[in-house]
Amino acid sequence: MVKFKMYLDDETYEELKGEVAHYLVQCNMSYPLNIDNFAYKLGIEFIPYSELGKEAHIFAMHTSQDGFLCEKNRVYASVFFNDKKKIERQNMSKMHEIGHYVLDHNSTRNKPDEEKEAESKFFARYAMAPMPLIHLLPIVTVETIQKAFGLSHEAASYAFANYKGWLRCFNGKYKDYEQKILSLERNKLDIYISELKKNKERQSERYQPSEWKKRKLGLASKSRGQAVPLQDHNSTPVQGNLYEVRQMAGP
Repeated sequence: MVKFKMYLDDETYEELKGEVAHYLVQCNMSYPLNIDNFAYKLGIEFIPYSELGKEAHIFAMHTSQDGFLCEKNRVYASVFFNDKKKIERQNMSKMHEIGHYVLDHNSTRNKPDEEKEAESKFFARYAMAPMPLIHLLPIVTVETIQKAFGLSHEAASYAFANYKGWLRCFNGKYKDYEQKILSLERNKLDIYISELKKNKERQSERYQPSEWKKRKLGLASKSRGQAVPLQDHNSTPVQGNLYEVRQMAGP
């Protein structure tokens, strides 16, 4: 049976972004996001599958290969997660279950499970790598997003695609929830941003011809691509230019 990806309406996406900003600010989080610290501040306990007994482990794996939320009356909340997965996958699974918790999906009976999953998935992906923070990167690629926010290649690819869509609509003014996200501390992220700026500057310098090369090629005071004919040789302009190149090249 083929599973179809569920898309939410624009209003819901905006509401979810606002929820992400609200909880990040409320918990005084910083970037890159420390998900264990985020859960602790929300009162959520993380329990790895490896700590479960044999029968409980079988039940957990049957429930989900990645993780699931268990809560009671908003007083007790635990996220069980598969610690055999790669750390990036574990983090995304944890954030996905945090999304279910803060969006209060367990008490929302009149909403389809597919919609709850779509909401929680978007919550997790946006919280891990918000668009306004991606926009701060001097070089935006799947690889730089992956390294900046500690994502898997798949999650970074999704964030990159979303960023390109966001950028097409960005008019230079951040929305209220985006300003809240930008107000968060990002010491470690800023260090990586500085490294990217230096790399970008080095790459730019590498492709700039030196003054010596400019003088040798006669480009120091001429615009790029301008043909300057020689007047002191008995030849046509094109022949003169060829003659000049041969003279620079030597015998």
